[in-house]
Amino acid sequence: MSRILFIGINYFAYAKEICAALERLGHAVDYHPIENAGFASKTAKKFAGGAYARRLAAYHDRVIAESAGKGYDTILFIQCHHMQHAALERLRALHPQARFVLYNWDSLGTHDYRPWLDHFDHAATFDPADAEALGIGYLPLFAIPRFFAIDHARPMAQDLYFVGAIGTLHRFEALERLHAFCEANGLTTRFHLKCSPVMQLTLLRERKSLPGVTGKSLSFDQIVDMLEASRGTFDFANHRQSGYTMRLIENMCAGRKIVTENPRILDEPFYRDDRFLLVDGHDFSQVPEFLARPITSELDVHAFSIDSWARQLVEREKVTAA
Repeated sequence: MSRILFIGINYFAYAKEICAALERLGHAVDYHPIENAGFASKTAKKFAGGAYARRLAAYHDRVIAESAGKGYDTILFIQCHHMQHAALERLRALHPQARFVLYNWDSLGTHDYRPWLDHFDHAATFDPADAEALGIGYLPLFAIPRFFAIDHARPMAQDLYFVGAIGTLHRFEALERLHAFCEANGLTTRFHLKCSPVMQLTLLRERKSLPGVTGKSLSFDQIVDMLEASRGTFDFANHRQSGYTMRLIENMCAGRKIVTENPRILDEPFYRDDRFLLVDGHDFSQVPEFLARPITSELDVHAFSIDSWARQLVEREKVTAA
């Protein structure tokens, strides 16, 4: 059994799932969020950046001090740009025997983590273009066990669903066009469109609305509920990244059809034309025929399980695509 110190963002409870995967692989794991999630820290981050930076540095100092003497074999970071360079150097000095591993599930266009790479023995990213540009590992995202255990006998109440954050009017208008197309062609949809209060005010001012606009997040079980009741999902393109979204991987592993705007999908070894449909310029004309066609192709989706992802990060010298 090896000992792992895991420091990373606690996005949508994925940190808990990563810890569970590492433990299933036989590792002992100590986890710390990379940011203090307390209310005072969130308030300081929003209204007083300097105060938040000091609070965050003090929090990292406590995490580093707590790690002393624990003999970690691996120190795994999911994102690292929140931590000061001096703090990372102190952590390395405390654990000279440990292998430092970094994984990024944001692209360089979102967070430029290049200045931190020298602190790590191995780095990987979900974004293949970034991996090629930086000479680091490429490792796609994963699906947690819940998405491999969906109820395939459940009746499908809708044709397409979408779950995602709506940060721009452009993204909302793309979903408007999809919704209008589906209504005009007898396809049913179900959306969960998480919008900030500012975005909701923008939609109100622009007199725009769609079913499913909300300020709330969904749990894994609620997302699976939408997935189980749908023939497929729409994968919205994020033009700041070339990597695949978590939603695309989850739906692929659950055996759902995927309508995507990411052209890279056509060159993937896991591409099957009965599972993926590439749309260009919001041309949805092929969607009805695609959804009506049954999935008959074979695909080893377990290569994209969270356990496989975790094994490649902490148990291999090099990370390659699944």
